[in-house]
Amino acid sequence: MNTYNTFRNGGRFATLLGWDPMRLIDDLVTWPMGSEVVWSAYPSPVHATQDEDRATITIDMPGVDEQDLDLTYEAGQLAIVGKRGERTYRYTVTLGDSIDPDRIEAQLRNGVLTVRAEKRPEAKPRKILVSGASQKALGRGEST
Repeated sequence: MNTYNTFRNGGRFATLLGWDPMRLIDDLVTWPMGSEVVWSAYPSPVHATQDEDRATITIDMPGVDEQDLDLTYEAGQLAIVGKRGERTYRYTVTLGDSIDPDRIEAQLRNGVLTVRAEKRPEAKPRKILVSGASQKALGRGEST
């Protein structure tokens, strides 16, 4: 006897044993059980890059106006909240303590938020010179 069962993902699937094979896919995208989605077929709207001088974050936020954005940098984390009607976008990007909080700039253009965060001068990589005794071969009759 076939039965239709309603499962936790809201889907209904006809089974003989009351087991939902679609649950395997549901479990793959939510790990550990019941947590947020950790895998998606959709590309991430957040892109972050970092070089010696700065970190750059771009976030797709279609339809969000500048006045509906809130950016906060605290304890090495950049929190971004944007609202569009009933929809709220929330993102947190860990930048670390190397960022100068006074040199973070954000720009919204064509639905893409770009945040540039400059690193502190003391956090930038420095080239270290190695010193040593340079020795030259002494010729006959030469002294040091």
